[in-house]
Amino acid sequence: MAAAREYHQESKSGEALAFYFCGWQKCEPGHSFGPAVRPHYLFHLVLSGRGIYERGGCRYEVRAGQGFLILPGESTCYSADRTEPWEYCWICFGGSEAAGILRECGLGEDNLIYADKSGGLLRRELMQLVYSFEHAGVNNYMLLGRLYLSLSHMVQKQPSGESIAQEYVNRATDFIHNNFGYEIGVAEIARAVGIDRTYLYRIFRRLAGQSPKEYLTGFRLRMAAGMLKETGLPVTEIALSCGFREVSLFDRQFRAAYGCTPRHYRKSGKG
Repeated sequence: MAAAREYHQESKSGEALAFYFCGWQKCEPGHSFGPAVRPHYLFHLVLSGRGIYERGGCRYEVRAGQGFLILPGESTCYSADRTEPWEYCWICFGGSEAAGILRECGLGEDNLIYADKSGGLLRRELMQLVYSFEHAGVNNYMLLGRLYLSLSHMVQKQPSGESIAQEYVNRATDFIHNNFGYEIGVAEIARAVGIDRTYLYRIFRRLAGQSPKEYLTGFRLRMAAGMLKETGLPVTEIALSCGFREVSLFDRQFRAAYGCTPRHYRKSGKG
């Protein structure tokens, strides 16, 4: 028979967040529960193995290091895999703040599967909550404290504004590197990144030290210089391959950057 523990002690310490029960189980192959409806939020963290979670006609395969959320009032069922049955622990809770806290964890109606990125902290805290019932002196305040600590390890860390800006710049430069040979400009770059071109200009100037247009032109010229040195392709073909639709413009911008024409650059063997 599968090993299991489940403990109930409803918390009355506050209406914002209430603890109802927790548990742990190492399931037998194919062990299932449901369909059933729960009156509160129920979260399972899979510690090892895998299984299937079914809800609203959808099936989700959930593995070790992932979790699944059951919403109040919904009919769900879940079952252990027949070759790698899961071991999991769970917490059941409610309260007026529960839905908002879960949203901060990235969980809700549209996303019921959780990927644990706490480095083992969530697992430890949930199991400490289970183990706390095996010791004398367990009380509502202790349970609420451990519930809050468990949820704190699930809350998604929000990147800073600077990190987000750097991510946009990274996406923009990646787009340029992959599309410099086509007819792209700042509008196309901003559209690909998904932000306003004015905002792109501002963060690019701050983080890259130049405008997106200057970066694009500089990258095209570096690619052209490499082709001049390493290939025998005609200058016109190199210009077109690097996104310059007018050879005269390519010649002028290349001379401004390298101090000589593309043909002289090739002959001199610079670079």
